[in-house]
Amino acid sequence: MSDTTTTTEPESTAAKAPEQSGRRLRLPGLGSGAAGGNQLFRNAYALMLNTGISAVLGLGFWLAAARYYSESAVGQGSAAIAAMKLLAGLTAVTLTGALARFIPVAGRATGRLIARTYAGSSVIVAVAAAVFLLTLDMWGPSYRFLHGTANGLGFIAAVIAWNVLTLQDGVLTGLRSALWVPVGNTVFSAVKLGLLVAFAVAIPTAGVFVSWVAAIAVSVLPLGWMVFRRLAPRHVKATEDHAKPPSLREIGRFLAGDYTGSLFSLAVVYLVPVIVASQVSSQDNAYFYITTTIGGTCNLLAINMGASLTVEGSHDPSRLAANTRAALRRMARIMLPVAGVLFFGAPWILGVFGAGYADAATGLLRWFAVGAVLRVVMETYFAVLRAQSRTSGLAWLQGLLCAMVLG
Repeated sequence: MSDTTTTTEPESTAAKAPEQSGRRLRLPGLGSGAAGGNQLFRNAYALMLNTGISAVLGLGFWLAAARYYSESAVGQGSAAIAAMKLLAGLTAVTLTGALARFIPVAGRATGRLIARTYAGSSVIVAVAAAVFLLTLDMWGPSYRFLHGTANGLGFIAAVIAWNVLTLQDGVLTGLRSALWVPVGNTVFSAVKLGLLVAFAVAIPTAGVFVSWVAAIAVSVLPLGWMVFRRLAPRHVKATEDHAKPPSLREIGRFLAGDYTGSLFSLAVVYLVPVIVASQVSSQDNAYFYITTTIGGTCNLLAINMGASLTVEGSHDPSRLAANTRAALRRMARIMLPVAGVLFFGAPWILGVFGAGYADAATGLLRWFAVGAVLRVVMETYFAVLRAQSRTSGLAWLQGLLCAMVLG
């Protein structure tokens, strides 16, 4: 078993800690003697770092979009991005829980599990994207620039690419190599920001969406190579002594609950922006989408810790209770200040994008801040249920949440 698990170090190792402490910088909770720390927080902090970097560069992206593109173009671009995320999420978002649960114990089947997940999910989302395009007239004026064969094929390719990119984050987390997630997403975010500015004159209407999509390959291709050639083989060697590859029946039983529950969660996170985009003007959709992007980024912090907790709970079930308590304590220290800044600073945060954003959406952003604190408890419990393969209860809870939001 790897020495980076969250077990307590032997006394002899702990005794050496003071001597070693000055040799390298450690993040809080990652010291050699931090019970419940180590790998749980290493993965969680890597994912949170990714969220922070993506938030900063994402803020720059939407600020540049608001400056170089009309509000109508921003509304259309954000609508297409929302639709892409929704359709890709039919498999990407719903399968990340299964990857976090089964990659830690897959052993020699790890590579096959990842490859089959990529291939099967890509086929499903391609079909879903084609159906969406066939019903495009039902979704309102924000999607009109997707008409045409070339634009339609480009949109299908974008959905497939986003599906793989999202799954790749789950794969890296399951391989306990989440430190690569912020690397890939930093490259993606920086490239799409550069392309956004470059396309402002050449593609004034679709430039927001095209710049987002074109940057995906820069992250997916090199990290995909690393997963299959380096990280997965290393994971197989590190876990061969205690690997228990899941049977198809075991995976099916898990997905029966987790996939159903994740579809409910998908509706809450990704369907709502699509519905809003189909019902309001492109300008109003720009206000809504940027606000939900900021608020949703705050929610990702709790989801990040939950993903790491699921992986570590699958890797070492005996530490699940201790890790859960540690995760809740750590998230309270992180989320309360973040939510406070978001709540009290809402008008100034949105005002950076323009007075119209602050006037229209300050109240909405404050509701996101309140919900982010409650999300910590919810996502932690969901992570425990996934680690224990109790996915039927997970589906019921996520279904209830979906009904409350959409109802």
